[in-house]
Amino acid sequence: MSKDFLADTYIVDDQLQDTLAWLCCHQDCFDSFHYDALQKELRVMHANGQDTIREGDYLNANYGILITAHNFAKP
Repeated sequence: MSKDFLADTYIVDDQLQDTLAWLCCHQDCFDSFHYDALQKELRVMHANGQDTIREGDYLNANYGILITAHNFAKP
């Protein structure tokens, strides 16, 4: 199944390059992102602050700002 990187919503999986591709297609909804290779942690800075993006998170760019919903069931 192929992913639609232009879709306004995205569920983060274990493919970092796909998450980065989705973010690059929605640059108008966040300010910047930073990937710490040692910690394997992706942080996105946006109008509502800063979020650490993890596998299983739901990202939404529908409203012109990045909205994230964390899946707390995942470790």
